[in-house]
Amino acid sequence: MAYAAIAFAFVLALAAPRLTAETSPMKGEVPQAILDPILNEAAALANVTREQLVIVRAEPVVWNNGSLGCPEPGMMYTQALVNGYWVVIDAAGKTYDFRVGSGGSFRLCPAGRGRPPLTSDAS
Repeated sequence: MAYAAIAFAFVLALAAPRLTAETSPMKGEVPQAILDPILNEAAALANVTREQLVIVRAEPVVWNNGSLGCPEPGMMYTQALVNGYWVVIDAAGKTYDFRVGSGGSFRLCPAGRGRPPLTSDAS
């Protein structure tokens, strides 16, 4: 029984994502070409103008896996590190948590489902 527990722990340790030269954190800011559509989406969701939006967070990150820190129940994700961005917008008293993958596509992470990235430019 103890052997099985040790073997299972070893397998989990091997499967855990690790930073490598290929997945080191990106430096800098979120490109405007990625930020603009996110701001447009947040303004539409909140039914406000872009000028009324407050950017709470906009930074390059490394996500732990293909869920971009926002897993959906019943879904399976690539178990590899993903360079991307984390953008959080406040609009009309509501917070919008956007997750961006390496290709630049973004998705809104529902409140309470998000997990922090592995690393960020701020760490």
